[in-house]
Amino acid sequence: MTPEVEQLRAVLEGLRAAVLKKLAGLSEADARRSTVGSGTNIAGLVQHLTFVESLWFGEIVAGGKASGDRSMQVDPSVSVRTLRADYRAACQASNEIIAAVGDADAPVTRNGKNRDLRWVLLSVIEETARHAGHADIIREQIDGQTGR
Repeated sequence: MTPEVEQLRAVLEGLRAAVLKKLAGLSEADARRSTVGSGTNIAGLVQHLTFVESLWFGEIVAGGKASGDRSMQVDPSVSVRTLRADYRAACQASNEIIAAVGDADAPVTRNGKNRDLRWVLLSVIEETARHAGHADIIREQIDGQTGR
């Protein structure tokens, strides 16, 4: 893996950890609790980010089929433990794909446009950072917990 790819992956890992930290210690009810008008909740953010990992790395980079649920509406039968495990597994699979490709300049095609692994990594960093910020605000509103 090139140093650039390793640096981008490390930034993404930090954001992933921040998302999981916001989920940590929440009850099933609080993980699904929304404190904003849109209905967004931390469980839904984690479910969505699991899909994001699968879409960008599993499908767009590796050519497979995305799995998971894009929605932020979590089925009541899906536990916080399952959400956490699924997100960790998706991130691990993404890391394996990133390592296998290894070069930021490796070509990737998205919607008929030629891109590269760097573009994909930056896209996932942006999406994860945005949702980590959402999770941070929601968690603070739930129980006052702040910080990374």
